Amino acid sequence: MIRFVIAGIAASVISGAAMAQSMVVIGNTPASQCYENALWQRAYSSALQPCDLALASDELSARDRHRTLVNRAVIFLHLERPEEALADLDLAHDSGFVAPEIDMNRSAALIRLERYEEAVEAATLALEGGLRDEEKAYFNRAVAYERMGRIAQAYDDFRAATARAPDWDEAREQLERFRVSNGI
Repeated sequence: MIRFVIAGIAASVISGAAMAQSMVVIGNTPASQCYENALWQRAYSSALQPCDLALASDELSARDRHRTLVNRAVIFLHLERPEEALADLDLAHDSGFVAPEIDMNRSAALIRLERYEEAVEAATLALEGGLRDEEKAYFNRAVAYERMGRIAQAYDDFRAATARAPDWDEAREQLERFRVSNGI
């Protein structure tokens, strides 16, 4: 038995093309304000100011510097500035900071840059790295697979995202676009 999976709507209409995830920074500091802006998906240029201020400070710990880079990248993604998001994520990664959130967010930026093979690799690394919110990496990988025309793999990953977060409307809506039939 061969399984056929068909997407019901063209991939170009997928809303929220990719998911991003912020990293916690505690306190009442510019770095924590940057985290709050990323967490609440504040998509306006002034949301970057606390991030920039924190990153310019010599008092920021290495850990919080890395997390602030990730959070600024998330804001860049919400501002539809994936090149700058990817630059921050690469800087955090290249300086030795290891966190699956970096790879998950890299997958979101790479999707927006239409670099789908790399997006699949980044989402897979996030999953292998123990990402807490796995559904986001599965969702991103599904979007990248669908954009590459790998419909069965996209369907499987949308199913995995929905299984891990059954109340997540966006993942469930994407899964509902598909029809599965058995072929010869």
